[in-house]
Amino acid sequence: MPVKDTVQRLSRESQAKVRELVAAKRAGTPLIEYNSTFIPEELIRAAGANTYFMCRGGEPEPTDAVLDYMLRFMNPLSRSMAGYMELGLDPITPAADFVTIAETDCHVGRISELMEFKGVKVCKVGVPADWEKPVAFEYYCDSLRALMRRVEETTGKSVDMDAARANVAVSNRINAAFRRLDALRREEQCAIGFEDYMKLQHLSFSLGEPEKFACELESLCTELEAGGERPFAADAPRVLMAGRVVAIGDYTVPRLLDGYGCAVTADMFDEGVRVTEKDVDTEGDLLVNFARNRYLDTLPIDLFQPAWKTRFQRMKELIAAGRCDGVIWYQLAFDEIYDMEYSCVAKWLGEMGVPLLKLETSYSYSREEMGPLNTRIESFVQYLKEGK
Repeated sequence: MPVKDTVQRLSRESQAKVRELVAAKRAGTPLIEYNSTFIPEELIRAAGANTYFMCRGGEPEPTDAVLDYMLRFMNPLSRSMAGYMELGLDPITPAADFVTIAETDCHVGRISELMEFKGVKVCKVGVPADWEKPVAFEYYCDSLRALMRRVEETTGKSVDMDAARANVAVSNRINAAFRRLDALRREEQCAIGFEDYMKLQHLSFSLGEPEKFACELESLCTELEAGGERPFAADAPRVLMAGRVVAIGDYTVPRLLDGYGCAVTADMFDEGVRVTEKDVDTEGDLLVNFARNRYLDTLPIDLFQPAWKTRFQRMKELIAAGRCDGVIWYQLAFDEIYDMEYSCVAKWLGEMGVPLLKLETSYSYSREEMGPLNTRIESFVQYLKEGK
């Protein structure tokens, strides 16, 4: 299958990129790690620094490694941010000149404070929840300007605006290719499994060569658009998967869905995926254009309030576009805002007669836990099949 071959090859290259970044840092090239698409990594690279995306999860040990310093009631992805470093499994964070963190909620905020306590240099970017207020957008823009001043102090160079516009143009190419891939997922026979799709999303950040990735993804879309074998039957159950994030490495549930013949034809996540609805305008003030694209011209994240009705309207649009038979809500343990949103989603989908399955993860996939997880997913998929 061309998709799996491409994903496996790019995954190997992504793993090698980590070693290259550490070596380049030792040779004098600044290295800045970032945790969110609210951070303008295209502008950071245009100031002479290498960047690396922090979104690794899916393993229980890193989440437990921070418990000597932190309450366990932080979501597992946030705890993993410091946990991998605490276990010595993260070569990037200790080598980075600093880690820039979009402060979106108390979970991320607490862990960023722990990282500072452990000696990591952290630059925080404020992302206010009152996104509809003009002052909130200005605050976010000011936070990005402060970040870029620190980047320039670190690299000793000003942002090369021509390079920044070129970087953003490549990102827009990648986004356009993902829109093509989304269209292929929504065909009568979904063209790609959910595990491979999420890995491609993650590789778009971690490969470290955006132009190369744009070419690879465009070529893959062209090949899939030409036809060929499809991984799902035409009558396969189709679902929308929604929640906060599927982290890099957290592929157990996507793999199970693929294995049970369930096609994820649409998704709605706030983190770990690209913002593809609209491209960033490359004319005018690039920083403001980026901020507008991430903060105003896209679906508000769950943590922006009040946004749940707006988000549910998008969910209905995605269900229709993907011709979804049901919805899977993928929840991080202790993520209380998403848990509250789920209550609304469950009520509204119930009124529509749309089947809903809630899965909650603490990144513990022991043998004892895998049995019930398999049973719940298999039963839900079978229920959708019977309803088709």
